[in-house]
Amino acid sequence: MADSDSDNDGLSLFDIAWEDVLYVKLFPLLSLKDLFNLRCCSHLAKTFVDNGLRRLQEINLSGNNSPHLELAFAVLSENCRNVRVINLAHCNWLQDGTLYPLLKYNHRLTKINLSECLNITPRSMQPIIIGCKQLTTLKLSHCHWLTIGAMEALTLHHTKIQELDISHCAALNERCISVFLLNCRMLQTLSLSNVPAVTDNLLLAIAKHSKFIKNLNLVGCYLITDRGVLALAFCCKELESLMVRECPSVTERSLAVLRGRVFIDRPRVYQPDMNMVPNMGFPRLFLQV
Repeated sequence: MADSDSDNDGLSLFDIAWEDVLYVKLFPLLSLKDLFNLRCCSHLAKTFVDNGLRRLQEINLSGNNSPHLELAFAVLSENCRNVRVINLAHCNWLQDGTLYPLLKYNHRLTKINLSECLNITPRSMQPIIIGCKQLTTLKLSHCHWLTIGAMEALTLHHTKIQELDISHCAALNERCISVFLLNCRMLQTLSLSNVPAVTDNLLLAIAKHSKFIKNLNLVGCYLITDRGVLALAFCCKELESLMVRECPSVTERSLAVLRGRVFIDRPRVYQPDMNMVPNMGFPRLFLQV
């Protein structure tokens, strides 16, 4: 028994089969923080983690602005080659130089979130536009750097996008968004919150081209009216939620048509000029006897 114990003294974690056991059973249980702590233990541990990062399919650093995080991100960019989902929302340290290599070498990306990444430029969109042909979700909320040209290039190369968030992207115009809608007919979720270019004409384009739209965010789009919302009501049969807070020209005249089958973020309001009964979705009928 003693001889058996002495024989096991030289064994370590890394004597277990890497490909069949450690990468399959252990690696998925470790957070990025755990992996980097392990990576610092020894040269062998560094080799193990770096090789394992090539299998990593999801990177989520949303809101993480820890000091020197860009150094850790450089390690990810150097080693990751199979990432499918990346969430870097609210990462103030992120710049083109650190983001570009990761996007360049991960062409299988399907979901990308760069919302409120304020220190990057349209240059970072180039590998997304050219290389990420399987992209289905793109979130760019509050990205003031998103230009009309970048949006047009995205439209030219992508037809499979199902979820797009360009809220607060004030540089975009109605035409570039309309052309995108014409090209991406499978769109299911669209957020245009506080985009000044959104008008009834754009809602008509959504009604015409986005038949599968389920979730639509128009909060703060102050130029839209009942005309555009009614077009959505009659043409977008798959619509499940509609956000129209802070849209002063959208009234119960159009919203009443949607209530009952669509979630609306505004409560029903009694409007005397419509002869609406409170808590009912249809006009009251006055019959003369």
